[in-house]
Amino acid sequence: MRVLALIGSPRKLGNSEILAREMLAALPAETEREMVRLAELRIEPCRACYACLPADRDCVINDDLAFLLEKIKGADAVIIAAPVYFLGAHTSVKAVGDRLISVIANNAEYAGKRCVTAVTYGIPGWEGYGREMVLNFARFLHLEVAGSMLVQAASPGEAARPEVLAEARALAGRLLGGAEDLSLPGVHTCAACGSSLLQIAPSGAVRCVMCDARGELRAADGGFAVAFAAGGHGRFSPAGKEEHAALLEAIKARYIAERNELYRIRKPYGSPDWWAKR
Repeated sequence: MRVLALIGSPRKLGNSEILAREMLAALPAETEREMVRLAELRIEPCRACYACLPADRDCVINDDLAFLLEKIKGADAVIIAAPVYFLGAHTSVKAVGDRLISVIANNAEYAGKRCVTAVTYGIPGWEGYGREMVLNFARFLHLEVAGSMLVQAASPGEAARPEVLAEARALAGRLLGGAEDLSLPGVHTCAACGSSLLQIAPSGAVRCVMCDARGELRAADGGFAVAFAAGGHGRFSPAGKEEHAALLEAIKARYIAERNELYRIRKPYGSPDWWAKR
């Protein structure tokens, strides 16, 4: 078994790396282990050129994305560990994530690879959407997320607490099999994707802003429960990703058909020249 750990932090021996190393060390002795620090890769911003559509085309940008994708394809399971910076996961995660349009229709190349995630944040109550951002990053890579952990730890090394390390080792076991569990203690999460980012309407209707799952609040045991609707395919399912890819291809085709008219609309906005000069 080959396990790849993606470290979404620039810090050497920071909390993300410590948790990833603890998980790798907990795996069976015959496991092949490898780590990649995302912040050390040369990843250019996505240009939104849609040249990578349809599925048989690669991204035209010549940087380290192809190297990273080959490492993921060659792994049997993946660990993703990243810290929260300003309420979201570190920039290196977002930079790679923005480029994953190029693999959105390539489910077959990644299917079956289990993944676990670890997200650390520094200030109590400031975890933001870092956990959800990393979960989505994994899913847009077509990985099967089996579990996650969220740890409050600021300075490098603070995550190396006995109870946290024990949780990391237990989480690593999910790479080997077992049921998926993305629940958070004492918090309602999306039944489809595990997100804790739920919109609640005055009517009691509930919507997950990450996967668009729908449900409603219901009274239960002196409190409230969320009953999610069953049926259909989720945004992060293979069918959902194929649908997403088809929508993007339709947008590309519509642009090509209408680009002359769109250029006419945009042209007046090219002046005056308000760009800051350096």
